[in-house]
Amino acid sequence: MTTDEETTLIGKIEEYKLMVAVRTDTPDKAYQAAEACIKGGIRFVEITFSVPDAEEVIKKLSKDKRVTVGAGTVLSIGDVKKALKAGAGYIVSPNCDEKVIKFTKKEGAVSIPGACTPTEIYNAYKAGGDIIKLFPFVQIGGLDFLKEIRGPLPFVRYLLSGGLNLDNIQKYLDARPSCILAGSSIIKRELVTAEDWHGITAIAKKFVEKISESLA
Repeated sequence: MTTDEETTLIGKIEEYKLMVAVRTDTPDKAYQAAEACIKGGIRFVEITFSVPDAEEVIKKLSKDKRVTVGAGTVLSIGDVKKALKAGAGYIVSPNCDEKVIKFTKKEGAVSIPGACTPTEIYNAYKAGGDIIKLFPFVQIGGLDFLKEIRGPLPFVRYLLSGGLNLDNIQKYLDARPSCILAGSSIIKRELVTAEDWHGITAIAKKFVEKISESLA
């Protein structure tokens, strides 16, 4: 059962359309990269559990009213507990683990499990996944795959994970996903290495502006 609070959060995700996954080698860089995205207008930031001390970054960001923070690369119930305790509002995984999905829902958070086959997509949905992350999106067929899978599974909300850039963002939006997940297209490795947070903010702003123009 989805609560009113979860329904509101899902609605906001679908309204803003863009989520950014932060994956860096230190917690400080993760926080700085997330902060740079927020300054650029990003309203949904996912801190992946591959980041050292990810829950500390989530805890710090959860106090920022400009953003709704989630946890990514969540592979176990233990990770879900850490993420929710730190203040994550949604749980993102690269895979479909029914135990993780059901525990996330029991705790009142939004569940975004990953899937790449019709069976995985339906199982993730049936287990309670609110939005199903198509991953790796390009490798499984991209927009063509989404079009085909919507035939038998039109009732599923989809998050598109991978392959997004400023040149193809309109095509992604035209496919009417619930959300698009960006990572290295905004948080470029060379900018993180150079600690060029202003550069990340500038790119994030361009993505946000493109989406705003498209949805206007």
